[in-house]
Amino acid sequence: MRTVAVIGAGELGAGIARTLATRGNIAEVRLIDSTIDVATGKALDIQQAGPIEGSATKVAAAREIAAAVGADVVLLADPLGSGELQGDSGLAVVRQLAHIDGSTVIIGAGAGQDRLLQQGLAELHLNRLRFFGSAPEAQVSALRALVALEADLSPSTVALTALGRIPDRFVVLWRDATIAGRPLARVLDASQISRIERRASLLRVPGPVTLAAAAAHLAEAVVNGSRKIFCCTVGLDGEFGVRHTLSSLPVVVGPGGIMHVVAPTLDGREQTLLENAVAAS
Repeated sequence: MRTVAVIGAGELGAGIARTLATRGNIAEVRLIDSTIDVATGKALDIQQAGPIEGSATKVAAAREIAAAVGADVVLLADPLGSGELQGDSGLAVVRQLAHIDGSTVIIGAGAGQDRLLQQGLAELHLNRLRFFGSAPEAQVSALRALVALEADLSPSTVALTALGRIPDRFVVLWRDATIAGRPLARVLDASQISRIERRASLLRVPGPVTLAAAAAHLAEAVVNGSRKIFCCTVGLDGEFGVRHTLSSLPVVVGPGGIMHVVAPTLDGREQTLLENAVAAS
């Protein structure tokens, strides 16, 4: 059964549940939060919108983390009243999830969960292919929107990759970016590219709507399989000669988590920028 569990019924968690339910590509969404009355109300509201949206996705609420048992993917979001899952409480949740089922795919949906991801990999020895973050995909979505605005085309025509850490320590591989399958430099002139780079440097943490959309789409791809490349926060294991830290990386996902890490070739400048970005964390 195609099931996604979302830990936390705050703005981010409820947004993920709503996105998944609206798209209708998942059979069941479990919204898990200790504040069960509010979580139940949100789940019911999303469920009742199903007939309007033409979706048959079941949305249910639960109080206990154990309700995540059997889910294909577990998304770490924001418990009501406490912000994104992180710190000791976040690590306790991850430890409990890993204890329940060591093969569970766990995805951090928040923008401030890098430390939690690092702790899960270093202290709990979780598999980096089954424990990673979706926030870079939200950041890359914002970058695609900037490029599309300059090119006067749909963001869906833009493909690009960003490495490092969001929001302000990332390396955009502009030379590999494409617009409608053509190299970016052949579609936009130098002044336009410079304008995009300036605007990109001003980007800040993506909002909950963008983060929720990124997490939901990534979860669907894990459950159903996809040929699309996503940018995710992944533990480096020798890519670019770096280990034991995190970076945004392009990946292909499917049942079981990350199927393939796509490590682009970096020139000397990009390598230095990346090393500085991940070392500053």
